[in-house]
Amino acid sequence: METKDLCMALMRADTEEEVVSLLQGAGYWSATECWRPVGDKPNNLGTIGNQQGEAIAALVEKIVNGIDARLTNACLLSGINPEGPQAPRSIREAVAQFFGGRSPNSHVGGRISDWLDPDVTKESRLLTVAATGMMPGHGRPSITIADQGEGQTPDSFPDTFMSLDQSNKDRIPFVQGRFNMGGTGAFPFCGNLHRLQLIVSRRNPVLIRSSDSRDHHWGFTIVRREPPPPGTKNSVYTYLAPKARPRDRKRSVLSFAAPTWPIFPESNNQVRDAYIRHSPYGSLVKLYEYNWQGTTSNIVLSGGGLLSRINVGLPDIALPVRLFECRAGYAGGSGSYATNALGLIARLERDRAENLEINPFGGTTSLEGRQIPLRIFLFKDGKARSYRTQRHGIVFTINGQMHGSISTDFFGRRSVGMSYLANSLFILVDCTNLDTRMREDLFMTSRDRLRVNPLSEELESALTRFIRDNSKLKEMRNRRQEALRKKRLEDNKPLVEALQGALKNDPTLERLLLKGLDITSPFPRNGGPGKGKQARFIGKRFPTYFRFEGRETGEVLTRDAHEGSRVRVAFETDAVDDYFIRDNDPGYWDVLVKSSGKFIPASNWTTTDPSSGIAQLWLDALPLGTSAGDEVEYIARISDGDRIEPFENRLTLQVRGPQQSGNGGHRRNPETDPSNLNLPTIIPVKKDDWSRVGFTEESVLAVHAAPAIDSESERSFAYDFLINVDNKYLEYEQKTNPPASELLERQFTYGMVIVGLALLRTDSKPTHSKAQLDPIQADDRPEDQPIETRISAATAAIAPVFLPMFRAIGDLANEAL
Repeated sequence: METKDLCMALMRADTEEEVVSLLQGAGYWSATECWRPVGDKPNNLGTIGNQQGEAIAALVEKIVNGIDARLTNACLLSGINPEGPQAPRSIREAVAQFFGGRSPNSHVGGRISDWLDPDVTKESRLLTVAATGMMPGHGRPSITIADQGEGQTPDSFPDTFMSLDQSNKDRIPFVQGRFNMGGTGAFPFCGNLHRLQLIVSRRNPVLIRSSDSRDHHWGFTIVRREPPPPGTKNSVYTYLAPKARPRDRKRSVLSFAAPTWPIFPESNNQVRDAYIRHSPYGSLVKLYEYNWQGTTSNIVLSGGGLLSRINVGLPDIALPVRLFECRAGYAGGSGSYATNALGLIARLERDRAENLEINPFGGTTSLEGRQIPLRIFLFKDGKARSYRTQRHGIVFTINGQMHGSISTDFFGRRSVGMSYLANSLFILVDCTNLDTRMREDLFMTSRDRLRVNPLSEELESALTRFIRDNSKLKEMRNRRQEALRKKRLEDNKPLVEALQGALKNDPTLERLLLKGLDITSPFPRNGGPGKGKQARFIGKRFPTYFRFEGRETGEVLTRDAHEGSRVRVAFETDAVDDYFIRDNDPGYWDVLVKSSGKFIPASNWTTTDPSSGIAQLWLDALPLGTSAGDEVEYIARISDGDRIEPFENRLTLQVRGPQQSGNGGHRRNPETDPSNLNLPTIIPVKKDDWSRVGFTEESVLAVHAAPAIDSESERSFAYDFLINVDNKYLEYEQKTNPPASELLERQFTYGMVIVGLALLRTDSKPTHSKAQLDPIQADDRPEDQPIETRISAATAAIAPVFLPMFRAIGDLANEAL
């Protein structure tokens, strides 16, 4: 078989068995001298095996490599040295400079959300992902990623695709790649035994200065995992390199001459082929039998499939990607076989009316003086699952790529208090502006999870405060809570009174579970739906004023601040609500504090976007060394691209002693102190409300912390207990005994409420931050999950035996009598 034919056969193979058979027939599989260790490191498993812990994150790295290759190619074609001073300093600048002509507005922000649909599709067809091979239920599909980027010569494979720990991209400021190892993260998810991967590439001929004809060839290789060599403990990843280079006699990859090669797919009602569109240069990577969670559907469909996972993994993607479903089993009909992945932000910009409850909003938090923009998306009921998974409630990004996430359980924590929004909330945390040291301290080099250390815990605390205190989130939470309560609460009043009476009549239960039986008012003073209607606010794109609320422009604000307490400062402005989070010409904050006679950037502060003309600044902590009697001076500056001079607001804080909490000086920890537990509000949930609260037929109990946390003080908690009265195990018992249907529902409800109260009452430790910052490990360690999550899991586990157990105990009691 000719080399060219072998390459095409490997491209069209979809199983390990086919690949091994082809290489055996060519005489390469068993010829150990034809295989070279990846990175020229015989012990490379330590590096390769310590990459992404999830298959999709590893796949996203392949797409990122394609984006980097396309940007670098465009830079070189423009005559600019990618490592030189004329090169763009960021990914967005590179897109604006090299692809800005695609849209009238893209030169402003370098975002593909500005592009017209024909331009998006045109560019996305040069960076593709295609599925071939096995259908769902029969095996794993193979995934092919192709790009028309700079490409590589055959003899450069050892120093590019097959290198480890080199600084190939480290000096190029506008690419994502840094560590020269992320591309290996997909190896462990390929195949079953040999972990096979194919790479095909040709260098853009315009960029070649060599006279060597081989440099113009298409090169290709196969990566495989070999068992531990004699005398060693670990497997080793090698790649096919049977050719000896004349210049240094080192082994290199196979190659062949061809002016173009079919690396790109096409998929529609007429043609379904992953390797049909020719390209004069570029790269192709094929992941055989790729083991990713979510192989149960057409990859171009939304939901939990590949499209939504790529959009989450690259929420602010630099260049569009086109997905092609090329598996033969989907042939026929008029289904969808190709679509564009635009990243979550661009997708929501286009679909916001159908999917979002309100327009995106956000704010800024500061970590050690570095600003971190936050963007909040609140989905309509049932819409979030088409865009993000439960693991991705909060996503941390750098240059548009996810580097870690926190699960939606975070929103249900008592200190956060947003359980009612947990199934609809999604927050992007843009960490691009952090300095190198902070990035290294926060994120693993695999770029799929956060480290657990004081810095990440400080960031988690800042997010807790930001979410808990956000007035828009409070308002939306209260609306949803009120809607659900209004729908069910009146009919349920006798149920609550009966349970209250039962607990009062049993001193043991009252002593163990409750302290005080009053049902706390469900809505706080601030941020609730009970406010009177206000006149519709119409803001300006570029504000004419931004000042302290109720003060004149330029007036200094002097107020008290207590040691150990946060300080909230309100501003009034005529800026539009999205002033700080919009893509083009956004506003930005600078907060300075006076130290040693001069103003320097302040640390640990948080802001919220304007909401109908009111914005807030939170000073999360006073400077170190501050004590009662001191005065601390701040300057808050707000500016944008339209202003020559920023708005400047001067604040003087007169420091007082610690604020008394009203309970003898003891400050209650809302995470750990259950002593003020009240009787919960019990809300039956029927099937028509399942999507609103995230229930399924097996769900039993969801515990939501009612809005009992005031922004500046800590009060006792009240809870809503949402009971699934259409639970399938309850329904089964009711069908077998229709006359007792109502009694069974009450037994089920009473019992599960008491179980939930008991678990809440005995919860004596705070939620472990690792469960929030490392969702993969949190899934494996349920004891580290929030108590609300554990209550849901425990009651769901009890449900199948709960009513039968009641019945059996009753029979035993009758026998005893």
